[in-house]
Amino acid sequence: MAKNKRDASEAAELRSCVEERLHTQTPKLHLVRTGEEVQRLLHELEVKQVELEMQNAELLKTRDELEGALTICTNLYDLAPVGYFTLERDGVIRRVNLIGASLLGSERSGLIGRRFGLFVADEDRPFFSEFLGKVFASQDKKACEVALTKKGKRPLHLQIEAVACASAEECHVAVIDVTERRRAEDALTEKRRELAEINRTLEMRIARNVDELHRKDQLLIMQGRHTAMREMTNNIAHQWRQPLNALGLLIQQLPFFYDSGLFSRECLEENTCKAMQLIQQMSRTIDDLNHFFRCDKEMTTFRVYQVIRQTISLIEESFKAQRISIGFHTESDPMITGYPNEYAQVLLHILMNARDALVERNVDEPRISLRTFAEEGKTVLAVTDNAGGIAEDIMDKLFDPYFTTKGPDKGAGIGLFMSKTIIEKNMGGRLTARNTGNGAEFRIEV
Repeated sequence: MAKNKRDASEAAELRSCVEERLHTQTPKLHLVRTGEEVQRLLHELEVKQVELEMQNAELLKTRDELEGALTICTNLYDLAPVGYFTLERDGVIRRVNLIGASLLGSERSGLIGRRFGLFVADEDRPFFSEFLGKVFASQDKKACEVALTKKGKRPLHLQIEAVACASAEECHVAVIDVTERRRAEDALTEKRRELAEINRTLEMRIARNVDELHRKDQLLIMQGRHTAMREMTNNIAHQWRQPLNALGLLIQQLPFFYDSGLFSRECLEENTCKAMQLIQQMSRTIDDLNHFFRCDKEMTTFRVYQVIRQTISLIEESFKAQRISIGFHTESDPMITGYPNEYAQVLLHILMNARDALVERNVDEPRISLRTFAEEGKTVLAVTDNAGGIAEDIMDKLFDPYFTTKGPDKGAGIGLFMSKTIIEKNMGGRLTARNTGNGAEFRIEV
């Protein structure tokens, strides 16, 4: 409706101007015309009127299009997601959009005529003035970043891109708030600094942690050795009981032979020989025990068969007392490189665990079988019992430190963990367990 009223007003104003102009024309326009001339003039006037109306409609359409384009440009300028400014050579603001006014924290009308540099942080003002000089000195687009101060608020960081107009009297400036990006970059810089500090001390901390882990491993190994020593003390008692009894009988026979008149040089030598054999047997047990607990300083190549036989000899009598038979079969005489005493301690822990399972479950005809063979370039020792196997719900925890199914007075849960550490870390092998047949099988692969 407003548009129609405006068009009517403009048409009336135009008609008034035309009539005024007609009155000022020369008198020749008012000469008497013939009827034919009048008709011709009327026709020409009608044609001109139609032409004028068409031109007027075209002009109105063009004006509407221009007004629409102006509205679009105004909206694009005012509602753009970045700040737009037009600055003079000295940085005075000539034009600014809504986002630009918001970035400066002021009303748009209050910014016109003020210097942009007044809003720049003090430390960045010389840099901004230098930047503005470069913009007007060149027709190329220039860019920079400055800090913007806002009263009572944290500074904003702005990315500015500017290009001079053709007149070189003004420049167009686009401003983007990059505060969050700068904060992220500062945080990243700080993280990099922290990472550099971590990397600087990483080697030292790794060495310290490795030493600590090694100390803990050694502590566990020592605890395991103490456990094994208690076991071996009981085994020695079984090993020595029979020869001590026999030695006692030999000593008791000597007074009897003397009183009965049967005592002779031959009798004394025979009893002395038997006594020395018993003493040597007990001495070998002590030697084996000392050898068993001696710490290996260096890796060496040793015969697996010999280590297995020595280990079995230390526990054989105590296992017999509990009716547990031990069978050993080897397909060859393999040799491996490692620590023979630690290898023997691993075997001892496995045998003790098998013995405990057999005794606890009161198995009829309890037995333990040992077998050595070669597999994929490694020497394998398989230790199998007939105690019924390992419960599936604890199979994954079997080698965890301090895990035990026994009471606290019967086990600390470090034997198998220590054994796995010795075989895998110290000797580069593998220790595994699985159920097979009616019992469990432990495999030592080196």
